Amino acid sequence: MIAIARTLSPKHEKQIEARGLDPELAVKLGLWSEPAKGSGDAALVFPFFRGGEIVNRKFRTGVAMGDKGKIWQDKGGQKALWNEDILRDETLLGQPLVITEGEFDAFAAIQCGYIRSVSVPDGAPKEAIGEGPSAKYSFIDAAKPLLSVDRAPEIILAVDGDEPGTALLHDLSIRLGKFRCKWVTYPMARDRSRRLKDLNEVLLEYGHKGVVETLQRAQWLRVEGVFKMSELPPVPPAVGYDCGFPLLRNHYRVRLGDFTVVTGIPSMGKSTWVNDLVCRLVEANGLAAAFASFEQLPQRDHRRNLRTWKIGRPVQHATPDELAQADAWIDERFTFIVGSDDEDVTVDWLLDRMEAAVCQRGAKILVIDPWNEMDHLRNRDESLTEYTGRAIKSFRRFARKFNVHLIIVAHPSKQQKDVDGGYKIPTLYDISDSSHWYNKADVGIVVHRQNDQSIIRVAKSRYHDEIGTPGEVKANFHFERRRFEIIETPW
Repeated sequence: MIAIARTLSPKHEKQIEARGLDPELAVKLGLWSEPAKGSGDAALVFPFFRGGEIVNRKFRTGVAMGDKGKIWQDKGGQKALWNEDILRDETLLGQPLVITEGEFDAFAAIQCGYIRSVSVPDGAPKEAIGEGPSAKYSFIDAAKPLLSVDRAPEIILAVDGDEPGTALLHDLSIRLGKFRCKWVTYPMARDRSRRLKDLNEVLLEYGHKGVVETLQRAQWLRVEGVFKMSELPPVPPAVGYDCGFPLLRNHYRVRLGDFTVVTGIPSMGKSTWVNDLVCRLVEANGLAAAFASFEQLPQRDHRRNLRTWKIGRPVQHATPDELAQADAWIDERFTFIVGSDDEDVTVDWLLDRMEAAVCQRGAKILVIDPWNEMDHLRNRDESLTEYTGRAIKSFRRFARKFNVHLIIVAHPSKQQKDVDGGYKIPTLYDISDSSHWYNKADVGIVVHRQNDQSIIRVAKSRYHDEIGTPGEVKANFHFERRRFEIIETPW
């Protein structure tokens, strides 16, 4: 076999120069010319090094701008980034990594000072491949240790400005991580006839400065959910309402967008207190409310309780006019979410009805009472704790998305008696199904009855400076008016 001198032919030198590239740098990068097999043309050879060894070669007979000629690679050659060994240079780790669609574009970037520049070996796909394994991108897997985030926290994807280039941008960003990838916009040609397609064209049109400025203007790929403050859309101010109870207002302001959980031992007044709270909010602020109650019939229980609250005395002592006015108030201010006997009241079912109550009826306060009576359909292999956490996250998102105050009443699972035979006041951690009730709620309230008095304890408040600090008050419940009267002297 005749040894081939690894030098550039005069023709290739001129063609490389015509691209605005330096033939001497081409030699330093390992390029050479050799006769093309079966053809009178000479081929320009791009060697692919890995650890100093040539693992593949790309041959191209077309070197002039716009002349692709014939392109082929070594049969059985390894897929590698062209100029991959530059990623092994520890002294360059602080520089951004530039990945181009073709070798000449990486050559242009290197010539303009971006030494850490490489090229994909096979150009761009016709259309995006997307996620998942692909032989097309095996060169990324082979160089994975060199492309780790600590070694390449900033990657500029200087692909061609056409549809295949867009597909390559998409595929590379998925495999490398969008969070560290930038993309470039190429400048218009001087005659404004078109936008330039790649870095080599920019070099020819605008020289060294044009390439540098193009790469310096590279923008981060947008990752959903990541913004500067100035990029975020304005949001309405968080509206907070006085809860309507003296002293308790120091611990609990009802703010739209928040999620409150209320617990307490059954028959100790938590639902009655929530009814009183909602009525006070509705009456004082002109709000609308919606109840999804699974232990009270709207036509009987809610009507009686709401009528009594509005009139201020038992309904059997009310006049027809008072009842009519109370019913008109109920119809104007309250919506009721009621499932049929053959429906499963699931989280998704309830969220759909809550959306309707908000959008169609203007509800700003929503009450789910109680959580325990819903139909809890878990996903396969989903634990009860996981399901509860997922459901609470859905409810929190709902409250924020629709800017409403959502209250969920939930029974505790543990009911322990003290030495005197009475029930200990439960905590938010005692709520049935999960500790997520304490961890994820914005506000957590416990209602308990002790010695004929009610304790209303704000056990958790996420935003002390805006909605109050944890604390408790005592109250007397007046059954004939369905109202709690706070005892004004704290203890």
